[in-house]
Amino acid sequence: MIQWKIDGADRGDVQGERYAFFCTGTYYGSMRDTGAYALFVQANELAGRGVRDASVEILISIPPDMDKARINSVRNHIKKAVKRLSEEGFSVKKLQIKGGVQRALRAPAVRITAAGTSEFPRAVSASEIAGGGGNACRSERECRDILLVGWIGIEGMIRIIGERERELRERFTPAFIRQMKSYDSEVLGLRKIAAAQELGISVIRQITEGGILAALWRLSEETGLGMDLDMKKFAVRQETIEVCEYFRLNPYQLTSGGSFLMLAEYGGAAAEALREKGIAAEVIGRFTDCNDKVIRNGEDVRYVDRAGEDELMKVL
Repeated sequence: MIQWKIDGADRGDVQGERYAFFCTGTYYGSMRDTGAYALFVQANELAGRGVRDASVEILISIPPDMDKARINSVRNHIKKAVKRLSEEGFSVKKLQIKGGVQRALRAPAVRITAAGTSEFPRAVSASEIAGGGGNACRSERECRDILLVGWIGIEGMIRIIGERERELRERFTPAFIRQMKSYDSEVLGLRKIAAAQELGISVIRQITEGGILAALWRLSEETGLGMDLDMKKFAVRQETIEVCEYFRLNPYQLTSGGSFLMLAEYGGAAAEALREKGIAAEVIGRFTDCNDKVIRNGEDVRYVDRAGEDELMKVL
């Protein structure tokens, strides 16, 4: 679970006031690049708030029956991830990595705390954008469109492959496995964020623990508004569906780092502009002036409920 703390910082340069952002997340899994994907997700979180450089502290913990060499392996993958971030314009200016054994663990865990600063306009809250301080929209024109940028469940699918590849190879062909792995670049979402911010999109919320249903719930709570959503617009790769069907998982409740919910006044135009840059984007619904969080799937209607445990935990 990613936890946030936002503090007012000292007034900076002539561009105005700056705010400090701190986010912390714990990621479980036996794959050696769990820490790398965790770092990408945390960088996405900060970049979505306008942060471009950060200080990062990482704690790698392994269970007592695991070879301590695993700590060095995870550390090496993290260092490669830092280089990748730098190549995409996100600087980790300070990195501290520690490792150790935790007797209570049954699987390795990576805990990351990342911090950076941003100018206030990039840190605007969803309630300010969506309804004037959290008030319900007074007219349809004032409501904000909700965009899904990216594909749901990609991060979860990649991590499932890393944990259960041998089992998956008994079900799927090597070519299909390679195709699934090819989507790993989607977990780092900096290009999507930069493209959205160039369009003036200020509210960018990553789809993390609990998947898109949890992210929609959190966004509704943040804005104080209801939603009217079209499930047929929720973009999901067939490969993700195949993996979820095999393990009997719900892709809509699967962590989706590197994919985002974004708010735009003219969502159709924003989605089209993002697609022109090769970024998957679709308007999936809009805010409403009531508290209901409605999802329509053809003639079927359901409601967004408070999400439970992420589906990934059933596989780890």
